[in-house]
Amino acid sequence: MPSMASLTVKKSDGTTDIVFDQLAASAGENVPAYWRQDTGNNATLPNGLRSRMMSKTRWNGPRTARIAEVEITFPYALQDSTTTKWNSTDSCVLKLAATMPQSIPGNSLSEAAYQGMNLLAQTLVKEVLRTGYSPT
Repeated sequence: MPSMASLTVKKSDGTTDIVFDQLAASAGENVPAYWRQDTGNNATLPNGLRSRMMSKTRWNGPRTARIAEVEITFPYALQDSTTTKWNSTDSCVLKLAATMPQSIPGNSLSEAAYQGMNLLAQTLVKEVLRTGYSPT
């Protein structure tokens, strides 16, 4: 099992680091682990309006595969210049569910996990998410 840690990723400029700080490790089966982007955020931004990530894992029904679910939420938060109160009218939500059959050898599971995530990190796939349209 992987150990809980904070996660550092690049912003869309490809240069600036963003840290998703570890909040809570999973306490076991089907119990989420949580991260939130606290480091580098405006100190007055309420915790509920900060970007966050959740991850949980479980067995499928017949216990032949592990299912991993990840949900990342990016609230669109604005601060009112008159009242200084923060407000969010909407959020971008990214969800991933992966089924990894346990009958497949570890090296093949590794290739599926790493190649799959590397494909999702491709610029073309990022543009599909950004624009909301598949390549034509």
